Amino acid sequence: MSPPTCRGSVTYLITSAVRDLAELKIEGTLPAADGVELGMVSLGNAVARINQALYEFALVGLRAGLSYAQMSAFTGIPEDDLAKQVKDYDRRMTT
Repeated sequence: MSPPTCRGSVTYLITSAVRDLAELKIEGTLPAADGVELGMVSLGNAVARINQALYEFALVGLRAGLSYAQMSAFTGIPEDDLAKQVKDYDRRMTT
C-alpha cells in the first residue's frame, strides 16, 4: 500500500489497523479479546495523531488570518470548544 495523502490519512490509519487485526486473527496468534484491545489502542493512537494535526492546522490557520468561526465551520467542532482545545494544545507545546 502506498503512503497516504492528506485526504486519505484517516482512512489509511483505520484500514491499516483493521488489516493488522485481520492478519492476526487469520494466523490464530491472538485471542479475540486481545485483538479488540489492540484495535482500541491503535484507534486511540490514531485519534491522538489526528487531534494533534488538527490543532497544528488551526494554529497555522490563525496565523494566516482564519477565525475560529471559519475553522469551526470546516471541522464541525463548536467554535468555543475548538478555541479552548487549540489554546490548551499551544500552551502545552510551548511550556
